[in-house]
Amino acid sequence: MRRSRSKYAVISIFVTTILSGVIGGFATIDAKNSDLRELDRSINLVIERVKAYPAEAISAAVFTVDEEILDLTLSLVTKEGDETVINESQLIYPGISSLELAKEAISEPISVDAENPFRLRTIQIAGGDYLIVAADLERLELNFRSNLKNLVGFTLAANALAIFISLFLLKRHNRGLDAKALERMQRFLGDASHELRTPLTVIKGYSEMLSKGQMGDVVDRARAFSRVNSEIERMENLIHDLLLLAELGESRPTTFEEIELAELIQAQVNDFQLFNNERKIEILLDANCEIKGSREYLNRLIQNCLSNIVRHTPADAPVSITLKGRGKRVTLIIEDGGPGLPESAYQSEIAAMNRFDPSRSRDRGGSGLGLSIIAAIVQEHNGKMELRKSDLGGLAVEVELPR
Repeated sequence: MRRSRSKYAVISIFVTTILSGVIGGFATIDAKNSDLRELDRSINLVIERVKAYPAEAISAAVFTVDEEILDLTLSLVTKEGDETVINESQLIYPGISSLELAKEAISEPISVDAENPFRLRTIQIAGGDYLIVAADLERLELNFRSNLKNLVGFTLAANALAIFISLFLLKRHNRGLDAKALERMQRFLGDASHELRTPLTVIKGYSEMLSKGQMGDVVDRARAFSRVNSEIERMENLIHDLLLLAELGESRPTTFEEIELAELIQAQVNDFQLFNNERKIEILLDANCEIKGSREYLNRLIQNCLSNIVRHTPADAPVSITLKGRGKRVTLIIEDGGPGLPESAYQSEIAAMNRFDPSRSRDRGGSGLGLSIIAAIVQEHNGKMELRKSDLGGLAVEVELPR
């Protein structure tokens, strides 16, 4: 889970970088185009004035540059190709390379890539000569490169800040998760050691009494051996449940297969009916409730539900087992007419060895792992589980699984 959160954080930072780069790049290019349009506006203004006063073309061009305070170079190129600069600007004007370039720039401004790049437009005046209006592009390019550097710097700074905040939040979140996981583990280990200590104490006590010959009566020895065997069996069951919970908690994938859930439930119910003939058992199973799951785990889920009913309800308490298919999910409800759980327990988190009713002794209540295993199996199958009050008066375990 922690690795998954870290992966999502990296993906978020990567997507943020791409988006900020694209948006910032468009903004930078748009700023450059805006400066270029402003430059073209100045050049075209001079050209329009010359067109308005063709008889005084050069005077109109110079007057417009002075009046509008435009940083433009004016040059005259004869039809023979000789060029004379009329008005200088900050541009280090190298001159045009050929008359073809002058003819090309008549309709609209064009950019010339030279040692000192410039933008120009020309107009043919009386006598066949060409009037050149040129503007410096170097300052515009410098602004563009400066904006790009600022964009890169801002993006890197923003990403560094985002990475720092993400790592800080992840570390803080993981620290909280680690603390909770450690608390759960300590509570689980404490409960497990307590559960194992009780049968070990009984076994040790009876073993010492038998080894020292303190039980001379045959009946007493038989009773002691029976008690030791029952405690050993109890320890075996507890260890098996602990191993199953550990297996369900592993990250390795579980092998699933196509299972007809109604058939699986019916097989378990048949066994339950055989040994509980005093109970009234109502069964309603929809057919065609196929799901992908682990046959072993689902069998254990049903067994645990039915075993809890046997252990915690009167021998004649009614039982209802319902399986319904609803769209893409199936719902299994196992209800009993027993005493149920305390009201506060129905909203409790199902944790390992969580006894919802303190009055349930270990002799009847087992290790407390039954519901924990059920919840772990449901989670393994991407399902949902709910404990609620049964219509029969006892406990209803409702499990919803995807088809």
